[in-house]
Amino acid sequence: MKNILIGIGMLVLAFYMLWEQGKQQQEFLEQDRLNETDQTEPINDLNRTVRSIEPISSDRNDVEDINRSQPTTRPTLVDSIQEEELFEGLSNNFSSLVFTNQDGGIREVSLKQFSRLSRDYNMSHLGESLLSLSFEDESGKRLIGDLSVPRQYKRIESGNRSIVYQWELPNKIRIERIYTREDDSTYVFSHKTILTNLSSNPLPLGRIKLNLGSAFRMPRLYNPFDNAATYLNVGYYNEGLPLAEGCSCAECSGRIDGEQEEFFQLNEMGANGEMETKKLSLAKWACVNNQFFVNIVRPLDEFANSWIDGRSIQMLETDQDAIEGVSGTISFPIAYLSPQSSKEFSFEIYAGPKDYAGLALLGHEQKKVMQFGVFWWVSEPFSWLLNKLHGLLGNYGLAIILLTILVKLVLWPLTAKATQSQKKMQSLQGPMSKLREKHKGNSQKLNQEMMKFYKEHKVNPFAGCWPILIQIPIFLGMFWMLRSAAELYGQSFLWATDLSEQDHVSQVQGFSLNVLPILMVITQWFQMKLNPMQMGPELSDAQRINAKMMRFMPFMFLIFLYFFSSALVLYWTVQNLMTILQTLITKKAPDPKDSFKKERETEHETEEVPKVLNEVSDKEKSYRNLLGLKSKGLIDLKVLEKNYKERSENYSDFRLSEMNSGKRRQALDKKQRLEQAHQFLLDISKK
Repeated sequence: MKNILIGIGMLVLAFYMLWEQGKQQQEFLEQDRLNETDQTEPINDLNRTVRSIEPISSDRNDVEDINRSQPTTRPTLVDSIQEEELFEGLSNNFSSLVFTNQDGGIREVSLKQFSRLSRDYNMSHLGESLLSLSFEDESGKRLIGDLSVPRQYKRIESGNRSIVYQWELPNKIRIERIYTREDDSTYVFSHKTILTNLSSNPLPLGRIKLNLGSAFRMPRLYNPFDNAATYLNVGYYNEGLPLAEGCSCAECSGRIDGEQEEFFQLNEMGANGEMETKKLSLAKWACVNNQFFVNIVRPLDEFANSWIDGRSIQMLETDQDAIEGVSGTISFPIAYLSPQSSKEFSFEIYAGPKDYAGLALLGHEQKKVMQFGVFWWVSEPFSWLLNKLHGLLGNYGLAIILLTILVKLVLWPLTAKATQSQKKMQSLQGPMSKLREKHKGNSQKLNQEMMKFYKEHKVNPFAGCWPILIQIPIFLGMFWMLRSAAELYGQSFLWATDLSEQDHVSQVQGFSLNVLPILMVITQWFQMKLNPMQMGPELSDAQRINAKMMRFMPFMFLIFLYFFSSALVLYWTVQNLMTILQTLITKKAPDPKDSFKKERETEHETEEVPKVLNEVSDKEKSYRNLLGLKSKGLIDLKVLEKNYKERSENYSDFRLSEMNSGKRRQALDKKQRLEQAHQFLLDISKK
């Protein structure tokens, strides 16, 4: 009755989560429908007002018709002082960039369906644009005066591979913003900012701050176990030594000690929506990312004393809840700009999918933005192998299946040995239960007898744990790899239209119907049926509890994996099928019960030998015990000589010389008795 109540409770929990998932799914579908027709833009400062704007056309031909030499326009934010002009350029097969004249930055990066990216995606940078420029003092406050007001840049060059924006304050400062891109640069482009002092006096500029852009939560199906906020991060890679500050404590000074890469999630931004400023001695790169896409700003020069800031933002939509997001900045000290002199800052920018293979090729540890965690040593080779298999098969679903089969084949010998050990352990449950009963009140003696029993029957009681222990890092490594693999975004397989999402074949009365998790549970249930747990009276209480938990394990996996990506569920389902195949093959091997039965029959026959052949005198028993031999049976001469030699060392001349007279006399008596026992048993064995 108790088991039935537990099962009913778990099913009720599963249906409740499915019901919640259905409601969330309907909201996401309605939100996606509205996204196709309307979009609103917030400002980076949440205290400001936002209003609706016209989105950039998603049709590349429409944009081309506007003419690259003629900037597009759209209504601006209410607090801007000039109308924003957008210009699309530096396009290649992978993406195109949309520039803004308001701050000479990038308003949008339009990613194209090409190579391993199976779906278009617009990386919009709302409020302050990507690479927007500002100045601040050493306290982090924006400089006041002419450099603090919004600036309208002028586009002075619009080549195929180069775009230049310029802003000039007469007789004071000129700012040039240069963007270049090569044809074969995938999602990478270069940026250079040149500051020129036009006056005859030094120009104090404090620190120069670049915006890292924005990243917003991607619309995903409801998952109670995977918070979308964990994918929104502001991160960096620090390469230098700890900063020398007045306070020696890294935490209270705000500097970074010993942390090379670190990522701050949306829910770690603090009560005011801003993360604590992180001070790096030498910033290698900084980034802003969501689940599948990332902006990485990498300085080409070594900028010491770099500051990283991040904050939470929101994108408001008509009649919809706000979409969460993050933005970030990186700043470098510039201090003073000498009269009639220039200073140049160069950067390499990656704005594209979180593709491990592509990021690894860029070098400079930019692959760290994948955030594989402690199991990176599993996730990285799996990601590399997955893309290699995709190149061979042309489909990521087939690549996941083949990857799972290869992993299972590598672990096959270990799993087979563990299965055989489990079967032999089950065959020995009867004798083991008798040992437990015999030594019920003496746990120490029971452990000694159990280990002796295992040794005699050549059984390793821990052999069955190894496959489980090895599967844990493999499963978690696969999970971390698949959860942020942008290659899977939009990839279809069988009925699943997106391997990075639930397979979601239909909607039934508000419930999202996912078929793969159900198939996964069926395969796991069948796998357990092939290895039934023995529930005889010889099992201990702990073993009974473990057996009952294992019966409900498939349903627990149904609850957890029902909401995760179809790629992960596909991996687990194929693994179950491979385990079933291995179990069926292993079952054809000789049953350990038969060999154990033969051993028992042999022992029984030995016991029926006339007692006269096995009888020994009390004297012989005493001598056998003295030399550590069995009380019955033939004497093994090798064991006899070995034990005699080991025991004789206790009575060597050196040890006897260190004893007092009383102990030496006792030791000599024991030595004489040991020699008599050795000679006696030696004579018997020769008869």
